[in-house]
Amino acid sequence: MSGEQAGVHHSRKRKGSLNKRILRNTTLNILVLVFVSCVIMAFSMQSLANNILLDSLQPMARQSAKTVEANIHMLADRMMNVADDFKADIGAGSSLSDGESVWKERQEILTETAETYELYTIALYDLEGRLIQGIDGAPKTIEQGLFALMKETDNLTIDSSTIFQDKLGITMGIPIKGEEGTILYLACVYKYDTLNDVISSINLGKNGMAYMVNPEGVVTGHPDKSLVLGGSTLEQLNGGHKEALGRVTTGETGAVEFPVDGDEMLVAFSPIRGTQWSLVIQNPKSDYNHLINAAMLAAALSTLAVLVVSILLILRLSQSISRPVKSVTDRMIALSDGDLHTEVSLVSSGDELEVMTRTLDDTVESVNRYISDIQQVLTQVAGGNLRMEPQVEYKGDFILIRESLHTILNSMNETIKGLRAAAARVANMSDELNTQSGCLHQASLEQRQYTQELVCEVGHVREQLSNVTESTSQTRSKTEEITRCIQEANNRMAALAGAMDDISANTQEITNIAKAIEDIAFQTNILAINASIEAARAGEAGKGFSVVANEVKELASKSAEAAQSATDMVGNTRTIIQNGVKLTTDTAGSFRDISRVSEQISTISDQLVTAVQGQERALTVIEQRIDTFSAITDQNLQSASETKQSSGLLATEADTLRAHVKRFVLKEEKGR
Repeated sequence: MSGEQAGVHHSRKRKGSLNKRILRNTTLNILVLVFVSCVIMAFSMQSLANNILLDSLQPMARQSAKTVEANIHMLADRMMNVADDFKADIGAGSSLSDGESVWKERQEILTETAETYELYTIALYDLEGRLIQGIDGAPKTIEQGLFALMKETDNLTIDSSTIFQDKLGITMGIPIKGEEGTILYLACVYKYDTLNDVISSINLGKNGMAYMVNPEGVVTGHPDKSLVLGGSTLEQLNGGHKEALGRVTTGETGAVEFPVDGDEMLVAFSPIRGTQWSLVIQNPKSDYNHLINAAMLAAALSTLAVLVVSILLILRLSQSISRPVKSVTDRMIALSDGDLHTEVSLVSSGDELEVMTRTLDDTVESVNRYISDIQQVLTQVAGGNLRMEPQVEYKGDFILIRESLHTILNSMNETIKGLRAAAARVANMSDELNTQSGCLHQASLEQRQYTQELVCEVGHVREQLSNVTESTSQTRSKTEEITRCIQEANNRMAALAGAMDDISANTQEITNIAKAIEDIAFQTNILAINASIEAARAGEAGKGFSVVANEVKELASKSAEAAQSATDMVGNTRTIIQNGVKLTTDTAGSFRDISRVSEQISTISDQLVTAVQGQERALTVIEQRIDTFSAITDQNLQSASETKQSSGLLATEADTLRAHVKRFVLKEEKGR
């Protein structure tokens, strides 16, 4: 083994464990980070807890002030109702100077009101604040501060002090209005229990408390009544904190933190509207310290647990990193002997990474040469030059790459040759197929056109045959009807001939009768002539008979004339009848001839109907075969269209294939 190789193998020996370095450095970083985070978290939690407590105490103070305000308003409403009763009483006509009965009635109202509303006292005062009427213990005058404020506001007023005759109470005063303005004042003192119950009910924790102060900073309400009676001040309760004193006495709403006797106090305050008081909530911060400390302890324990878990995860992570790195290092050592490669930057860490990068440094130069040569060959092949040969001498396993390149280039040359020949054949075939499919498509179109024309002609012939059949049927029907009419006419002509014969016979008898009448008329005329002769002979006696004889003669003349006329008429009638009999005979012969012709027409119509029906059946068969032929023609036309389209696409693909194949320069084309 040469010295250079020994140096290489020596440099590949690990000088340290990557796993231990990762675990050690990461654990140290996490410990520092956890310590800094815990310190920051402790200060942050303290600040956050203070802000949360102050933010929660401020709305609590505002809500508690509203509760006190609601109770004060309730007391004020009672006071207003009593004032309205006295106002109505005065408006009804009574005055301050009415008799004893009115005085007793008012006294009863005051007494009842004091008992109902738990008042220390209640009384009526004049415009100067002097007592007019009240229950026992009522002051002689209204307290000056209350009276001045009541006159100034001219409305219900609450005294800023809650001390009344060494007792705790809420003093209120209200003016009673008349038609011309205020006529007197009503003042009362509520017992302090109502206000004390509200203040005591405010839940503020273990050592918290709520109290009220007036604008002078004097305590007016406190769970400890002795502080109120003793006149304690806000300055005494808050340890002389000027900021809190100034903000409370000016009627602000807010919250502050300050120390009192070494203990941090959280103070929130809010004014009570409708009064001169402010509600103050004061709570030691120590009441919440155990919660803050417990939260910090839980956070510290959680952080410690997370630290342990993180160390375990880091240990696992370091092992998962060191194993792949070792595997990659071994793979890189094999790479320096001719295996596949990956370029990595050099590092100096004294562990597996250094060994891995140094090994890569030994092999990167040779691998780059191989890659450059392969890239050049592939670039030429991609550009269509299949004559390119590898220019670098390959060693080790890389010799397989050179052999593979030779194999690939030879195979691609053979393949491109085959593709060129195939592309030319496909192009020629596609041209021929395109021409044949065009001819087939044109022939199919003409065949389809002729088929459609044939279908139209067959339909036209069918329509004409239908018309002939219908006309023949009508002709036959009319012929039969004519035959029946001729038969009936023959029968009637026979009857007419018989009637003519009868009329002829009767004419002869009429002629004989006319002759007889004519003979009778002749004889009657002779008889009339004889009668006239005899009447003339008779003279006057025969005048009447002569008249009758003349009438008989005249009648005989008329009868002779009538008989002659009848004879002439009968003769004319006989002549006419003879002509009618002749015409009837001729007409009967004509009808017989027509009957024979109609029978012949009927026979011809039957033969024509039979022939037309045969033609229709033949046309039906022809139409069925034409439909089949038309379907075949449509199928051929569709196939021809598809073939023509496919041949066009094939020609396009063949041209595309030929264009792609021409891009390649093959080995046998070197001299071209």
